[in-house]
Amino acid sequence: MSWYTLQTSPNYEAKVTAAIEKKMLEGIAIREIFAPIETIFELKNGKKVEKKKRLYTNYIFVEMDYTDSTWHALKGIRGVVGFIGPKGKPAIVPDKKIEEMKAQISSEAPKPKVMFEDGSKVRITSGSFNDFYGVIKSVDYSKNKAKVGINIFNRETEVEIELPAIEKAQD
Repeated sequence: MSWYTLQTSPNYEAKVTAAIEKKMLEGIAIREIFAPIETIFELKNGKKVEKKKRLYTNYIFVEMDYTDSTWHALKGIRGVVGFIGPKGKPAIVPDKKIEEMKAQISSEAPKPKVMFEDGSKVRITSGSFNDFYGVIKSVDYSKNKAKVGINIFNRETEVEIELPAIEKAQD
């Protein structure tokens, strides 16, 4: 059995997944369905809100033996566009890629909606340094904190700020 990428119509990933699961109960030769969803957080009204976000919109990964009968069974599902591959031949997705995606979404800490790079300019949106501007020195996503260099009395001071309390500065 190999992994293949199945393209769906926009916003049909959940419906197609449910339909494939139903077909699996009917005996179609599919081992596993994988529609990667990661948890991210964002700041709304001063509160940290967790959200679910699809890693690959409009795509589902299916582990199966590719035959004409499985293709026709899947193609008959409403919302299925087709397999990804050259000239109608589905391309096999390496097991290693699937394992990397599974590892990416299984990390315990939710990821922030915005990723910060060292040296990027940010604005602090809450706390003691509200409305201060600074530069990212380092980010620790596992602790949900960043070290930011801010200017206090004409001296750069490094402070540790929680990620939801900073945003990228508008240049």
